[in-house]
Amino acid sequence: MREGVKSYTSDAEDQAFMELGPLFMTSIAQRLTPATKAGRLECVIASFEKDCVLMTQIGSQYLAFSVDRKDAFTVFNEILTKLADLDQATQ
Repeated sequence: MREGVKSYTSDAEDQAFMELGPLFMTSIAQRLTPATKAGRLECVIASFEKDCVLMTQIGSQYLAFSVDRKDAFTVFNEILTKLADLDQATQ
């Protein structure tokens, strides 16, 4: 969805996914494990042959980050650390 960034999908496909994909996937994950037992859901990661997508909710908005599969662990670890820092700063 950003100019100059390689994507396996079109902008229209990305937009269609962002309309409901993160909402459905995070909602399903939240219902699978009651928050009182495992804690608050931080993110959902979908792993595909070529890339991985990290989805998380911040307030009433959803963020989705897609990266090449080979880089996913490192990049997602950095993103989740920064989001945790941001969450701590806003509390």
